[in-house]
Amino acid sequence: MRKLLAILVAMALVLSVSGTAIAATTADITVNATPEFISVAMAAGNDTYDFGVVSASSTPSTATDYFNVENSSSVVTDNTISVTTSSWSGGVTWTHSDTCTPGEDTAGLKANQDGTWGVGDVILKNSDPNILADDQAATTNWAFGLKLWAPTSFTDGVEKEITVRVTAAAAS
Repeated sequence: MRKLLAILVAMALVLSVSGTAIAATTADITVNATPEFISVAMAAGNDTYDFGVVSASSTPSTATDYFNVENSSSVVTDNTISVTTSSWSGGVTWTHSDTCTPGEDTAGLKANQDGTWGVGDVILKNSDPNILADDQAATTNWAFGLKLWAPTSFTDGVEKEITVRVTAAAAS
């Protein structure tokens, strides 16, 4: 028995010295990828505004931080602002001015991203939207305001309406 034990110990020594050992034959790597995700939404209850009764040639405005944009994008974004049609609906329609130049039954809109009116204002166009929030950090909410350039004269007193659209895209 002693002799058998000595032989087993000797064999174990020979095997360990010769480099023969039991080892792992595979290695695993976990790989992750996060898709580019772009998502903006108006804060709940913050998606309409009524300027009320406006006078000819007036320029009523909201605070420059009135509309809150909830940004859950996973990347830096460029955010544009525009109107979705070339006219305001309701009664005798108003033409929307892409240069924000009011006239008879012609109105314009400007936006300002949480600043001071008259400094960094952006004209809202129906064609070729302008950038309002450039290089907006991922998952960072932001705000803006709107200012109306009312027509110089009106044909009727029917309430007018137009839709403003904020669009986010991956920053270039």
